[in-house]
Amino acid sequence: MIIDAVLPMPAQSFLDTEFFYQADLLQYAFWTVIIEVPLFYLCGYRKVGDCLYFAAVNVISNLLLNEFLELTDAALYWQIILPCEITVVLLEFVLCSYRFVEGRKKLLKVIIFTNTVSFLIGLALYNF
Repeated sequence: MIIDAVLPMPAQSFLDTEFFYQADLLQYAFWTVIIEVPLFYLCGYRKVGDCLYFAAVNVISNLLLNEFLELTDAALYWQIILPCEITVVLLEFVLCSYRFVEGRKKLLKVIIFTNTVSFLIGLALYNF
């Protein structure tokens, strides 16, 4: 009979690459919220609760997108980014539709607008 020994997990260090990798993902989510929530507000969604909800949805979708992109071959980035962004818009629309029951056409337009602006700003910053 063979018994497998349970080995302890190695201690995590703040110098590990994974820590900085996770910090980058959080930074991307932060900047997405900084860009998109004010635009959402300017498009007529003025309640604090609505903006907080939109911010939470953006954090979720941004973390999922960037985690997926990090796991994808870098050579495929420009081939998959547009389908990924469309998926993000649809995900955000579905999640926001639970809170914003009325005016879904406007909501979809606002989500497309905020994501397009955010993507273009990110693209501009990436090229500098």
